[in-house]
Amino acid sequence: MSSAGVKTLSPVPIEPFHNTPSWPPCLHVKVQRRPLELSIVATASSYEEKNDVGKEGTIRKYDAIQRVVPRKRTDRDFILEPVIVNPKVELASAIWDMINSTYDGLDRGKYPIRSAEGTGGAYFMLDLTGQKYVSVFKPIDEEPLAVNNPRGLPLSLDGEGLKKGTRVGQGAFREVAAYILDHPMSGRRSLFGDGKGFAGVPPTFMVKCLHKGFYHPGDLTAKIGSMQMFVENNGSCEDMGPGAFPVKEVHKISVLDIRLANADRHAGNILLGTEEDNDHTILIPIDHGYCLPTSFEDCTFEWLYWPQARQPYSAETVEYINSLDAEEDIALLKFHGWDLPTECARTLQISTMLLKKGVARKLTPFTIGSIMCRESLSKESMIEEIVQAAMDSVLPGTSEATFLDSVSEIMDRRLDEIVSSSPL
Repeated sequence: MSSAGVKTLSPVPIEPFHNTPSWPPCLHVKVQRRPLELSIVATASSYEEKNDVGKEGTIRKYDAIQRVVPRKRTDRDFILEPVIVNPKVELASAIWDMINSTYDGLDRGKYPIRSAEGTGGAYFMLDLTGQKYVSVFKPIDEEPLAVNNPRGLPLSLDGEGLKKGTRVGQGAFREVAAYILDHPMSGRRSLFGDGKGFAGVPPTFMVKCLHKGFYHPGDLTAKIGSMQMFVENNGSCEDMGPGAFPVKEVHKISVLDIRLANADRHAGNILLGTEEDNDHTILIPIDHGYCLPTSFEDCTFEWLYWPQARQPYSAETVEYINSLDAEEDIALLKFHGWDLPTECARTLQISTMLLKKGVARKLTPFTIGSIMCRESLSKESMIEEIVQAAMDSVLPGTSEATFLDSVSEIMDRRLDEIVSSSPL
């Protein structure tokens, strides 16, 4: 659809879902009766929290931009709009196709279908025929431990999510961040280009959607959440033994998970797909709501126990890893409107550092991943030990750059010890 249909919608006051800090603030849109005239504006107070994405004293407006042109009647009982923070961001055609197909399905009266799996609210959205899934919508307020979680999970009392280092209400933003940072092999994803990412994270974007088919224990309100393109698949990796998975496919998942310090990678959130032009098996990573935590305590990589993880990375994969730049990634997320909290940015910088230093020493995904994951709940991982040693080595008030230099030096020593102790 051409950009001629774009219009900025009038702002409507919003309030946070609850008082816990979040990244960015959890948004609750108040619905007005006028059709298709919603956008979101963050209150000043929601940007004064400790873990906020913005700088102190700043207020950022979040404008929902409507690019779906009404086709017939204007009085609808649903709303679907992309949430665009920075008007300079250009959405990929695949994202517009997904949004428009989802819109057509809702316009034809096709109800969202809530998934029976998972701990949060996730809805399969249908096309206009009602015969095909086109997207998956995950509302912020229905995340695990959130205020409107449909699974009956208790509300988080301190705002912490199911995984250490995560916050309730942040999952949708991390889902989108995983897509943004999944750069194509051809180069970095500077905007929302159409190139498929190296790991194959399906196109994902933030949207605002109102429909009575979602979980509404109280008033009928529009919901903010992540919308991800539905990918045709043959089940998940839980349905097949890992021996059949191509090495290249396992390795691409490992690169993504190590970079983003994924705290929730299991076989159930890696889908089995097939290449369009042949019958080769591909792996499709989904569910990235627990990436970029503030600590490494809960890093979990299912692929660590697969035989492919013990094979070295290919030259092509090493080239891709060497092209990664955590500082540019942080700037890219900021361009999209999300200033990573210092702790999350630190996680991305350290995990990217480990990945690049590891491949420089020809370490396998298994070895690098083992550095990030705990052997048991009570024993800290090596990356946790490295971070703690760096914290102990610098003075209070030390700059982040100096701290990361210390991490780098200590990491070099620990990695060299691993190499020297490995059999030839």
